[in-house]
Amino acid sequence: FFSTKTTMFLALISTPYILIGAAASAVTLTYFSWCKGIHNLRLKLSAQETDNRREDNEDNITAGDLRRRIKQLPDVVQKYIKAVSHDVEKLADEEIVPFARSLRMEQEGELLLNGQFIDFAATEEFRTRYKHAGFVWDAVTKTQCIPNLVAMPIHVCVAYVNGAGMAKAQLPMGIPVMVAQSNTPMLNQSELMRWAAEATLFPLALMPPNINIENTDHNMSAEETALKWLPSEEGDGNSAILELKHHTTTARLFFHFNSDTNLVTSIHGTRPKLIGGKYVMTNWGCFLSDNNPKHPRDADHEHVE
Repeated sequence: FFSTKTTMFLALISTPYILIGAAASAVTLTYFSWCKGIHNLRLKLSAQETDNRREDNEDNITAGDLRRRIKQLPDVVQKYIKAVSHDVEKLADEEIVPFARSLRMEQEGELLLNGQFIDFAATEEFRTRYKHAGFVWDAVTKTQCIPNLVAMPIHVCVAYVNGAGMAKAQLPMGIPVMVAQSNTPMLNQSELMRWAAEATLFPLALMPPNINIENTDHNMSAEETALKWLPSEEGDGNSAILELKHHTTTARLFFHFNSDTNLVTSIHGTRPKLIGGKYVMTNWGCFLSDNNPKHPRDADHEHVE
């Protein structure tokens, strides 16, 4: 049996290992808790679409119906939709247009954090119907705790599910870096604007329903979802306004198009931004670099390659 001194010595040398083991266990449990939360958000996103699909027939859009819808759009948007859906022109009027209900994207890029751009990797679940607008963006990035020596991962989640926005980021062991109060009007608007901008990855998501021209001025209920394109106030022929209402949130975005390719080059709007714990309306833009190689690189602009 051990003497008192031996016991104290064993306890002393084993303490660091116990602490390291406890910390590792806490990090592991926190990570699994994070993954479970992301999984539950994705389940809600899928359930939202499944429930709403029972109420409409958007899975069965014919080529003829799509062509009629296109004719009701502003000229510059007509050119855009035709440019990105040229395969539809080959279909007979009665043929069904292939229309994905969802996308799963693996992403790599850079985030601006404390004045520096840092690498991130993310997975995003994205719903392609504006009536079922929603996404879950799960990312991991690293911040330098000790410059050039120790980097610590940061888990980031931004989502828009069932009309509610959310945004949070945390370090290992669940230490919060940023948490925005979920389902507030400002955050909901911010994330709906993000959905509309990212919908350019699947442009048919931005097609409005068949419009009865004689009834375009009907009064919408507070819960009605609607998407419409309007001629640009700039009057240059290369831009248009997208208005999207989803649940009780409205997003308004200005789309600019390349006059040669008819593709979207940039998207602008006034978007809520969390600054010092309060939301401030700021100018915001998204640049699609394949269509517009000259784009700014700052805090209020995003670009997609």
